[in-house]
Amino acid sequence: MPPPLRLSAATVQEALDRADARHWTRNPPRSPRARLAFLLRQAGGDQTALATRLDVPVCDLDSLRTVRRPSEEDPVQQAVERDIIRLWQPRVRHRAHTTILHNNGQMMVSFRAWLGFTAAAGSSDDPRLRFLTLSLQAPYIERLFAARHRNASEDELRRILSDTLGACYFHRTRPAHIAETVTLDRIDYLEFYY
Repeated sequence: MPPPLRLSAATVQEALDRADARHWTRNPPRSPRARLAFLLRQAGGDQTALATRLDVPVCDLDSLRTVRRPSEEDPVQQAVERDIIRLWQPRVRHRAHTTILHNNGQMMVSFRAWLGFTAAAGSSDDPRLRFLTLSLQAPYIERLFAARHRNASEDELRRILSDTLGACYFHRTRPAHIAETVTLDRIDYLEFYY
């Protein structure tokens, strides 16, 4: 039996996907063989395309057919788990996002990351490690969900999250005309709650 699902991540994409897992109505396949079968169906039966998407060798995917107890540290198992979480129950995910947005839903984010802060005059602080838990505001939640639905790149999701952190934490007591940016340089831990 695979280990319990981790809810934290080191990328915005994965952290959103893992938060969506709290809304699933059924559990995804658990055995390595069943997970591989599900992912192959999603890839139209093309094992080479699946291996390319997961960034693993095809022969490593073949080994999933025979493994009984996968190692939690195995990079192939981690790639398969990330993809299962990304693809499982998309309609449930969209419905949960819609419900959250229509009910003035809340999103909390908890993270430990290196944040840089650049002021309008061009001065910049070196990135500093911060550990924060924040409540995010509605327009930014919608931007994150919309970007994730269209499979936006990790860079775009980080920019949206950086803007969100700037508005919800750094700029919340500053005049609107002050132009400053926050950059999320490196994520050590990231978890969304909604």
